[in-house]
Amino acid sequence: MIISHYPARIRALLANSACVAAACRAIALVALVGSAALPGVAAANEHAEPVIRLKLHSVEDLTAEPAKAPPVSDDAAELKKQAQTKYLATKLKKSEAAVRKFVDLAWAEAAKREKLNPELIIAIIKKESGFRPQVQSPYGAQGLMQVVRRWHGEKLRPSESLFDPEVNIRVGADVLEEYLALAKGDLDVALRKYSGNARGYVNTVLKESRMLAQVGEQAARRAQMVAFNTAGES
Repeated sequence: MIISHYPARIRALLANSACVAAACRAIALVALVGSAALPGVAAANEHAEPVIRLKLHSVEDLTAEPAKAPPVSDDAAELKKQAQTKYLATKLKKSEAAVRKFVDLAWAEAAKREKLNPELIIAIIKKESGFRPQVQSPYGAQGLMQVVRRWHGEKLRPSESLFDPEVNIRVGADVLEEYLALAKGDLDVALRKYSGNARGYVNTVLKESRMLAQVGEQAARRAQMVAFNTAGES
């Protein structure tokens, strides 16, 4: 860097290696806004050398290599599943083992689909059946996502049962995806159709879906911060 054209006080700062960072910031600021706009910078005339007062509060050590943030972990999804499982098990007063297998199925099914996320599927399961795979309504809705076979028989093979959690979540996701397409992507409309226009259904499901996503994200961020702090201490 050529420094001979800078004011004497700037040159002095640049000569001091401990203040290089502060001096460079001052120079950049002068270039951007002009010396007349800075407090402490005055000129007797257009040829006079500006007087610059620099108040240094701290100096960065540019030679120190900062701790590197760890890359996004492949285990982030696992951390989210664990946190969501614990959250649901607490709310439903069920064992984590009983809830986890359905959480895994919801995540696996959502991974196959472009417009459905696992939290939405899980929220519907919670609302529809409370994670009871064998439940059946008086209207014939069955299983985790309360699918009515006579209305969606074409989505099942004859040998398949809607009391099978894997089958039920697959078909329930098929139904929701179909309704989304009919609604041209409007999730509110699709959920209203899925519920048969049940009052409060859309708000309940969307609120729970957002809460599940928040629970998962918080768990993943906490783990990332722990890893970052550990890397910084080593």
